[in-house]
Amino acid sequence: KNRFKDLIQEISKKFNYQFKIYEVNTLLKLNKKEISIIINKYLDQSIFLIPLNEISQSIHQLKWVKNVNLSTNLKNKIKVQIYEYKPIGLFSFNNQIFYFSEEGKIIEKYNKNINEKFIVFYGNKVLEKSKYFLKILDKIKHTELSNIKEAYYINERRWNIKLTNGIIVYLSEKNIETSLRNYIKLIDKLKESKINSIKSIDLRNNEKAIISFK
Repeated sequence: KNRFKDLIQEISKKFNYQFKIYEVNTLLKLNKKEISIIINKYLDQSIFLIPLNEISQSIHQLKWVKNVNLSTNLKNKIKVQIYEYKPIGLFSFNNQIFYFSEEGKIIEKYNKNINEKFIVFYGNKVLEKSKYFLKILDKIKHTELSNIKEAYYINERRWNIKLTNGIIVYLSEKNIETSLRNYIKLIDKLKESKINSIKSIDLRNNEKAIISFK
């Protein structure tokens, strides 16, 4: 077996069928240096002996990698197509914060040095429910909702949200969208000075709002 490989390597070298270059698609989160560490050790080997499955599995183990496809031109080049997980929010766990994807996968510890705006989610089974919550926010599409800083999944039943100004809003268990729309209507009617004095807004009953002041 080894003798056969040596023969292929020898012939490949003679006719320039050696792995010399590789191409990686544009990546948003994954560092290409991590890919290079995995691939570079195969440079100059026969293009016919490159273990694509093995390389693919190694790349797949890296953070942010959702899927990966490798292909060769059967001459000297490997094309690496990587599909990354897309973060949709942040998850607080054991006093640490992590990115998580729409599949509910915890990807990596949050990098505070990067200027990104995500809601931080808290609570048991919150990853299972966060996608639905975010879909409601996207459906409403109101600039006021961009001020949501944190979302708390309370007793695995309903949501509280904390805004960038520190206000806590208690949402209805069954009518989240209605609660959020009621919050928007309420805030639109209040003056800035009044808003700054609010501690919390209870919208669990969609027929009324209970406001607590600082």
